Amino acid sequence: MNNHQGKTRCIKKYESSTPILIPSFSSKGFPQVQELHNFLKSKLTAASLVSTYDLHYGYLLNDDIYESDILIVDSGGYERNQEHDISDIYNCLYFPKEWNELLYEQQLKKLKPVTDIVIVNFDYPEFTPLEEQITRAKSTFEKFREYATDFLCKPISADKAIINVNDVIYKLAALSIFDIIGFTEKELGHSIFERANNIYRIRKALTDAGLEIPIHIFGCLDPLSVILYYLCGADIFDGLSWLRFSIKNGAPTYMNHHAISNGIWDKYDSEVKVISYAENLDELSKLKERLVKFTESSDWSCLGINEEEFEQLNRIFEMIEGLSDYE
Repeated sequence: MNNHQGKTRCIKKYESSTPILIPSFSSKGFPQVQELHNFLKSKLTAASLVSTYDLHYGYLLNDDIYESDILIVDSGGYERNQEHDISDIYNCLYFPKEWNELLYEQQLKKLKPVTDIVIVNFDYPEFTPLEEQITRAKSTFEKFREYATDFLCKPISADKAIINVNDVIYKLAALSIFDIIGFTEKELGHSIFERANNIYRIRKALTDAGLEIPIHIFGCLDPLSVILYYLCGADIFDGLSWLRFSIKNGAPTYMNHHAISNGIWDKYDSEVKVISYAENLDELSKLKERLVKFTESSDWSCLGINEEEFEQLNRIFEMIEGLSDYE
């Protein structure tokens, strides 16, 4: 893994250094999201993500979202869509409310620049060419120049419903106007290897073009996946898995398992969850520290992975590097 792409980069508008791991909040699957946010916001010191959809419908209160140093304000596409992300374990029936670009921009106008805010472009439900996605995002971002920009790149057709990486690489010059380039994890490929390889290809193309723009992977906060994608060149990660599982020593486990193994089996399920959420935030902070230490030292032991996990990561990189030799 000598050719890994993991390094510290920067959100230029704010001089904020990566890697950045972002606990997300959403009403989709978590209807009591305001209560969760109120309980945990004192621990949201580094970063957090909220949705304009949830702010518009009052699931989160606009005055209560500015606790973290960096606040990502998402476009509401996740809450509008019935699809679920990779970490969702139930895929429950979900009925979204009305959501459109006008409501999205109305909510952006209500934001208060009291912390470093990053806004994500509107996620249109229809498939459009990348050039049009860039044009639309640029038009929106020009209305809110006080905030950093996070361009969420979407698939251009329903045929595969994944990102056309060649198209992205071909249009890097046009994408360079944004502070961050983002992709949802599930739209980067149909397998972990395909997603890792695509991240590696995009990062390599950015580096070859002299661009150090951070890459944001939406919907990914699984610790081992974060490590893999970071080594492939991604920089910013967010997701809801920290509210679905208990993360202990870098491994997600079910809440019941956590309760038994940690001797809190006599507590109510609701209390176990709240304890786990707070502990998960600490685990994410420790994971970031490990990534930073690895970047500074190139010492693989800093990553906190076991021998088997290291071997699997090494195999993935051997395949990625083998493919890159033919490109």
